[in-house]
Amino acid sequence: MEVTAMTWVVAVTGLVLIGLLGSLQFVAVIHPRSEWTIKNVYGGDPSATDPKAYFAYNQGYAWADPFFWAPLQIAGSIGMLLGQRWGFLLAVAASVPYWYTAITIFIWDRDLGFRKNTLSYWVIIWGMFPVFGMLQGVYSFIRLL
Repeated sequence: MEVTAMTWVVAVTGLVLIGLLGSLQFVAVIHPRSEWTIKNVYGGDPSATDPKAYFAYNQGYAWADPFFWAPLQIAGSIGMLLGQRWGFLLAVAASVPYWYTAITIFIWDRDLGFRKNTLSYWVIIWGMFPVFGMLQGVYSFIRLL
């Protein structure tokens, strides 16, 4: 398959986003209850809700992101850059968690008040994940047709 400029944009953006997310979540695996992790990875305050539920919820993503999602995205991006069909197929699969997890995080953050209701949070920090996921999914699916 031809590797276009758009392929490069999607693949490299995927590598950057998952590199950042996977690294932060890996820190959360190693230091799940540290003050830095709570502030910079999880957000909010465990005492604002049931601490057991707070840590269980966040640790689920902390383990899933670097050990399941990141390898899938990395393999998909590399395959796309190599012009392989399997790379675009893996990229479609890797696109799902970007928007799927954004839905649960949206409800969690909004209803429990873990994030400030600001334009920068909802558009830039939270919003970039579902938007990129949909872009990657649609682009990769169209390339597979």
